[in-house]
Amino acid sequence: MNTDLLKIENLSKKYSKNLKESLSGAAKDLIYSGVGLTRAPKKLHGSEFWALKNVNLVLKKGDVLGVMGHNGAGKSTLLKCIANKIKPDQGTITINGDMGHLIEMSAGFDGVLTGRENVTLRGRILGKKGKSLSSYVDAVKEFAEIEDFFDAPFQFYSSGMKSRLGFAASSVIEPDILIIDEVLAVGDLGFRIKCYERINELSRRCAVIFVSHSLGQVARMCNRGLYLEKGQIIYDGGVQQALDLYQEKLADVATRKKHVTLNPELISMNLWVDEVSHIATNAKMEYGKFIGLTVDISRLIRNSQIRALLRDASGSVICDWNSKRVGNEWPDAFSSLEIHLGRVELSPGAYNISLEIMSPDGIEHLCLSEPIVFKVGGVYYSPLSIQRSGEWIFKNSIL
Repeated sequence: MNTDLLKIENLSKKYSKNLKESLSGAAKDLIYSGVGLTRAPKKLHGSEFWALKNVNLVLKKGDVLGVMGHNGAGKSTLLKCIANKIKPDQGTITINGDMGHLIEMSAGFDGVLTGRENVTLRGRILGKKGKSLSSYVDAVKEFAEIEDFFDAPFQFYSSGMKSRLGFAASSVIEPDILIIDEVLAVGDLGFRIKCYERINELSRRCAVIFVSHSLGQVARMCNRGLYLEKGQIIYDGGVQQALDLYQEKLADVATRKKHVTLNPELISMNLWVDEVSHIATNAKMEYGKFIGLTVDISRLIRNSQIRALLRDASGSVICDWNSKRVGNEWPDAFSSLEIHLGRVELSPGAYNISLEIMSPDGIEHLCLSEPIVFKVGGVYYSPLSIQRSGEWIFKNSIL
């Protein structure tokens, strides 16, 4: 029988945007409770809002749940309620088994104490004594791989070292439920791979709740996806479907977002796929399609430097194509330019392409165009945005 390790029923939590109103509401709650009455928890007062609303969730052994949602969706509030760091306003949380959680990088450690002292204190809180406590401390030290810093004050640790120690202290106890919130975003690749392997190992015996803005990490580690929006569960099911929904919402935000431009009237462009059709903003294409731009250059200074910028949904430039590298001289009497950008070798998600125009000497900014937003479909394989396919050729000869 696969017992429910975690069961959440009708969980709701509200906050206030106004501190004065929040304190006033708390005072009223105390007065009501003092006379044996309670205010209706379902009612909002003043500037209050629901951080979580009627959340229902069940986790069993073997579930690795990726919790997704944009900033303010309620992810952190949900984790803190489960970890008993904050109390919900209504609903119940039933936990069967031991819990390990790594919600903050510091993991509740005291900055003045050394890593060893913090881990020893954590072990004692967990009820470990004698050989059991020594084994726990040794196991954390071995997994964290922070060498001599294990006996240095925690306050002098780098963020990566804090992450290492926190993850080690929470995972070597083999909990029934493990909560991980964004802590794998730091540290070197080798240690992250070690953490992935540890989570895979734990997931055979426990349930894992994983929160990360790295969709590649979610795709790699999770077998179930939960999408939150404004404190409510919009989707709970297959991880690939949850990732697709997250990207759809991200693309919608990117389309509505106001972008920085400079003299955009100087240039116009179209994005085309497979040398055939122009695509509209927010269109979707599949991995491997050949794309390019047709650009009206009739209003530009001759021999201007043209730079095509590819950005991900966060606005970070992940790739560019610069005409200066090609060194082409503009021929006379031409008013348009085709830029062949190559194949779409990107992980699924929302992207946009814009043009930056510089003076021929590359000193003066002349134009920054409006972007063209598009989406890429397919399967997630890794956290990296650019995912080249290359050529893979089998041969009989040995190198």
